[in-house]
Amino acid sequence: MKRVVWTGTGRLEVSNDGDTRGAGCEGNEVRIRVTAAGFCATDVHIIRGQVRFVDPPLVLGHEIAGVVEECGEAVSRLSPGDRVKCDSVIGCGICGWCAQGATQFCKQAVELGITCDGGWAEWLVVPERALYRLPDALPDEVAAILDVEVYGALSKPGVCPGDTVVIFGPGPAGLIALQLARIMGATTVILCGTRKVRLQLGQRLGADYIVNVTERDPIALVRQVTGGKGADLAFEAAGSEAACLEVLQVLRPQGKAVFYGVHGRPLSRFPIDQVVLKDLNLYGALSNRTGWNEIFSWVLQGKLDLQSLITRTLPLDQASLAYELLNDPREEEVKIVFSMG
Repeated sequence: MKRVVWTGTGRLEVSNDGDTRGAGCEGNEVRIRVTAAGFCATDVHIIRGQVRFVDPPLVLGHEIAGVVEECGEAVSRLSPGDRVKCDSVIGCGICGWCAQGATQFCKQAVELGITCDGGWAEWLVVPERALYRLPDALPDEVAAILDVEVYGALSKPGVCPGDTVVIFGPGPAGLIALQLARIMGATTVILCGTRKVRLQLGQRLGADYIVNVTERDPIALVRQVTGGKGADLAFEAAGSEAACLEVLQVLRPQGKAVFYGVHGRPLSRFPIDQVVLKDLNLYGALSNRTGWNEIFSWVLQGKLDLQSLITRTLPLDQASLAYELLNDPREEEVKIVFSMG
């Protein structure tokens, strides 16, 4: 089996030991042939050594689509040949957390490509409960990067009709968040960041205003746009201390802040008095793994454009090139997907 293994800081290795699919599936297990796998910013952070959930070696890849090849005797929903999306977070399926869809907090949970071997490989065996049958019209590359995380993060505070929403960070998560905010009822969406090409893509995807924070003060713009009131909701997907501080400043009293970016280190300062005196509502982003049908529907309806986020597809054995491109701020890649056919 061909696979890409993270072997240490800055290192990826491609290995191939032939057609070794391992033992057959048992019980509720399903073997899928991976057809597409995304290269996420989290993968970049792991390879860089900025965050570490387990020690290497590890097969990365938590954004996965594939085709069912084999089913265990207890599998009831799927059959060989079905195209599927794989949820990377897999819980025990029976505890209270799993029952409410919060598999991310299951004590026995694993996350493919994060805490156990993932989808940068030709085959993968997972429980049936982690798989969702794909509509025929949904391409494998789009299905691979489709996820419920951003939707879950926005659903907790909620977006109300007429809201002004400010998004910091025009990476894939921020570009998805701006589209979802519009779908959920926001009247005005402001996208802030430093990467010009990504900001321009955000404008094409529905942002009313784009702000290059190296050239313009986002706080002043938000005040201007809202008549001095402030934003109703701010979404931090930049993973920077500066963005976290600006989130608190752009919000109106009793506004809502969603912190989505992973920093890998504590903030050196956090103005807690702003939170207290403005009565702000703060939300983390490790949300319940629910909402798949809504996301499928919005993509098929053209309301949520994921295809435009994919700036390059590469074969799996060019993983090192993909890392170089995504790791270089001079490059304008947004999302790279491994296409494995």
